[in-house]
Formats: sequence, structure tokens, C-alpha cells
Amino acid sequence: MATKLYFIDSRVEKFDYQYSVLGRLEKTLEKIDLRRYFSEGELVPLKMHLGNPGAHHTLRPNFVRVVVDQLKKIGTKPFVTDSARVKAYEYLEVANQTGYNPLSLGAPVIIADGIFGLDSVKVKAGELLKELYIPSAIYDAPSMMVLTHVKGHIDSSYAGAIKNLAMGCVTAVPRECGWKGGGRGKMHFHTQQELMTWDESLCTFCGICANNCPQDAIVVEAKSFKVDESLCWRCGRCVRVCPEKALSVPISMETFQISLAEATKAVLSTFKPGKVFYINFLMDIQPECDCMAMSDTPVVQDQGILLGDDIVAIDKASLDLIAKAQPLPQSKAEGMKVEEGSDVLSMIHKKNAKIQIEAAEKMGLGSTKYELEQVHQ
Repeated sequence: MATKLYFIDSRVEKFDYQYSVLGRLEKTLEKIDLRRYFSEGELVPLKMHLGNPGAHHTLRPNFVRVVVDQLKKIGTKPFVTDSARVKAYEYLEVANQTGYNPLSLGAPVIIADGIFGLDSVKVKAGELLKELYIPSAIYDAPSMMVLTHVKGHIDSSYAGAIKNLAMGCVTAVPRECGWKGGGRGKMHFHTQQELMTWDESLCTFCGICANNCPQDAIVVEAKSFKVDESLCWRCGRCVRVCPEKALSVPISMETFQISLAEATKAVLSTFKPGKVFYINFLMDIQPECDCMAMSDTPVVQDQGILLGDDIVAIDKASLDLIAKAQPLPQSKAEGMKVEEGSDVLSMIHKKNAKIQIEAAEKMGLGSTKYELEQVHQ
């Protein structure tokens, strides 16, 4: 049986709030009846990315506010959250500058694993990752609303709800054991190798890796590259931004995507069935993740918003919509002819974006079979 998803098209043809994307989002949430997923009095985390200095194509605060208001209407107590993607105190400052604060959102904004990024609980993962640590504000929550800005990613090609949970709901450095015992870095380093490889012959000592390190663990000086292993999160951001490919991680990108599915399963294991709902925002679909210190031109036009309770179906539908869209001029996808069975993000990053979705389906997290109910104007 196909999973039902709701789709709000980005096109608006009438000058009236009820026909706007915001207005239709509000009405769709009322139609769905969020009481099916969230109970009165529950503290409900709205899991989303909170941005990065230099990134401006993030989820717009007014969309978040609509979701917050609808959750309040049914008597829940929503709060906006993410794990520490950079140092937690700085991450809160970035969130505030981006417009994610109690005044604009109508809900508290917190770091899920605490102001030091250490508060987490161990859970079992899969064959690759073994064990992971889930931020306490996610682990202890009875339900969760997942808000995802759909975009590209240099390692997985596509970043949707699966990646939002896999990377954003795993603590970088657990208090008990450091990254090796169950931190986020295991998705890049679950092998014998414990640090990125540096090729001195390719390095130009430009310092971009150091500028992008969320822990200030890298020091680049004249003909010198040093990493403080005690500070390094093994997030792989330095590898992704190196223009000369002088840095590398030990696992394949196929293995990385399977790790994303494993981590997502571990996160969802902390919730009872039917207690997580997903909203994918296919807007400002840029080629890179919101973790980067920049935002590039979107590669396809805004598609709209997808809503549903199946993480596999909503990511498959998101990727299908992107695959059908025309590549935009003056973007990284300019002039690209999308091959049959592929999509613009997979072609840009030269990696099959479907691997994570197919792996998640095999792990029983949902179905790639879906049907869309169009929310008409």
C-alpha cells in the first residue's frame, strides 16, 4: 500500500493569504490533525538545522512559526532544537542572527545535547556503527516534528529528512567515551583509521580547512598542517571544503550513506511508532549543506512542501520532484541535461543520492511507494 503524502506547490496565483504557501501549510496541518501524532501537554522538539555563519538559504522562520502555532493549538509545548553543529554557544548565536529565536518562532530554541554538546544517551545502532549517542532532548522526547530544508550535500548528494536525523540527532562528542564510542564522526571513521589523511604534495596551505573547522582543531601555518586530535569531532567538514583534495576520509560515500540510514534507525528507535512527523521544504535547493559557511545559487526552482509520517517516502518524493525539475541557469547545474533515473544533485556531486533512501527502506524505516495529495489553491 502506498504511503500518503501531502504536497503544497510553490506556485501561487491569487493575491490572498489563504492561497499562499504559508496559508496552505497552515490549512494542511489543520486537515492532517496533528493530534494523531502529538498529545496534549507533550514537549515536542522541532528538529531542524539552525544555520551557519555565511549561510542564508536556510528554512525561513515564518514557516517554522506556522508549525509552532499549530502545535500550540492542540495543547503541546513545542521547542526548536538541533544538536551542536558548531560550538553550542556559538550555534545559538547563529540561530538568533538567522531569526530562530523565541520572539520570531514563538517557542524556545535550545541545543539538544546541552550548552557544551555533551548531554546524550547511548542507543544500539547497526552493523556498521554499533552504538551511537542521541542528544538527551531528543532521546527523552515522547514525539518529534522534523523540519527539513532539502538541499544537496557533497558526500551524499542529497540532504533530506534522513540526513537531518542521522547527523543532527547524534552527539558529536559523547561525555562518556568521545567520538569513537558513538559520536557523529563514526559515520566518517568507523574503520581502523582515526583521522583524515593529509597529502602534503597536494596541499597549498590556503587555510580553508582551518577556517571551516567547528572546533578550531586545525592550525595551518607556513608549510605546516596540524590537527589537535583531542578537539577534532571527525565531522569531515575540512575534507569537504579542501579545494585541492589534499584531505580524505577512509570510507566510501556509499558506506557513508548506509551509515546515515543506520543512524536514522537508531534515532527513531527512541520513539514509539506513529510519534514522528516530517515536513520537507523544497525551497532554495542549493547544491551544498546548510553546515557550510556559504550559500550557492539554487540549482532548481522552488518545488514546494511535502508532509507525511514516512521518512523514506517523503525523501523519495522529494528526490523525484527534484529529478523532474529543470536545472536553473546561473547555478552549478546550468546547462545540465539530467539523465534518466538520475537527478541534478546526484549529477553535480557524482554520487547516487538514492543509496541512503534504499538502505533506509531495507532497514524497515518506511516505503518508497507513495501517492501525493495535492493541496490546491
